[in-house]
Amino acid sequence: MKTGKYVLQVISRSGFRSAVIFLLFFVITACLFGTGMFTENLKNGSQKLYGRSYADMMIVPESYLDSTRDMLFKGKACSIMFKDDVMSRVNDIEGTETVTPQLYMETLALSCCAEEGIQIVAFDPETDFAVSQWSGGSHELNGYEALAGSGGNFAKGDTITLFGRDFTIAGILEETGMGYDNSIFIPYSAANEITSSAEYKFMFGEKTDIVSMLLVKLEKDADISAVSKRMNEALEGTEAKVYPVDELSADLKSHIDLMSHLVGIVSACAVIIAVVSLFAMVTLTFRQRRRIAGSMLAAGCPRSRVLKYFAFEYLILFAAGAAAGMVLICIILLPLHEQVKAALDMPYKLISPAGAISLAARTLGIDLVMLAAAVSVTFAGILRTEPALLMEEQT
Repeated sequence: MKTGKYVLQVISRSGFRSAVIFLLFFVITACLFGTGMFTENLKNGSQKLYGRSYADMMIVPESYLDSTRDMLFKGKACSIMFKDDVMSRVNDIEGTETVTPQLYMETLALSCCAEEGIQIVAFDPETDFAVSQWSGGSHELNGYEALAGSGGNFAKGDTITLFGRDFTIAGILEETGMGYDNSIFIPYSAANEITSSAEYKFMFGEKTDIVSMLLVKLEKDADISAVSKRMNEALEGTEAKVYPVDELSADLKSHIDLMSHLVGIVSACAVIIAVVSLFAMVTLTFRQRRRIAGSMLAAGCPRSRVLKYFAFEYLILFAAGAAAGMVLICIILLPLHEQVKAALDMPYKLISPAGAISLAARTLGIDLVMLAAAVSVTFAGILRTEPALLMEEQT
């Protein structure tokens, strides 16, 4: 009888035992793959905030620090405006490479001339280094053109009305995992027309070049502490304060680490229970099949073939359980990605396909090591015991 046909018959005849082993592999894989993907998504969502890849420092009104955090990291719409001209004070400070402004303009929920609940971010395409890293390069926005975040359900070419003006979506940003995903980005030239108009005098005072936040990128070898000190001295007497990005996001990082650890602990407990159960099930299975193995060996069946039967049976159950576990995690985390992101209230971005494949490979590797350790109990018992003794053993 062919190995595959025989093994499938054994699996079908031992339905309950096979189902238990399948479920154990399913639980182990789902926990390892699910925990890994969840924590990698959290890290992926916040990675550009660390290590000088996004910006080195931010300058914001001290009284609006929490609002700035909420907008950047959680996507909560807000309106923030400096009362003073801070741009000119920090532009030429030693150690700075680029300073780029942004203006946060929150649309009004009851406005008749704007989409509701959208955060508008005005930026300067000429000096920008923040938005461009998620737009695939610099965008030459002409007139009333805008960029849309990935979570806004917009498509290139769509038209959106903001402050009584029709903007055409010229591009869609990559997913950032941050508040940018639910924002609309317009050039400062268009923002100045809005803020200087008499129609919105009650909001912007007919001013131009209003700033909510300055993003600062330092020269390669610049000392952040020294530059920060010089900037704070230059900003003395204003409402502005300089915050290194790592300091601004420290609380967020600690929350991400805490959540990752808690999820990891719960997953580890589930995996330990499943692994112990798997070893117990494999040991019990071998004790129940000692006489069958002994009979096959006594009839002249090579030990290698007997071992092949056992190994193939476990591999089929392993493959089915592992595949089901990964499919379940993908069904949960992929379609519900936006809901999970909203519920977490922190940066959360899907890892790349290559990252997911790498994670799946690592998960399968761990599964295979556990499987090899478990079935080695069966193999060792068959190899070191004479056929006659195997047949005499009682289950």
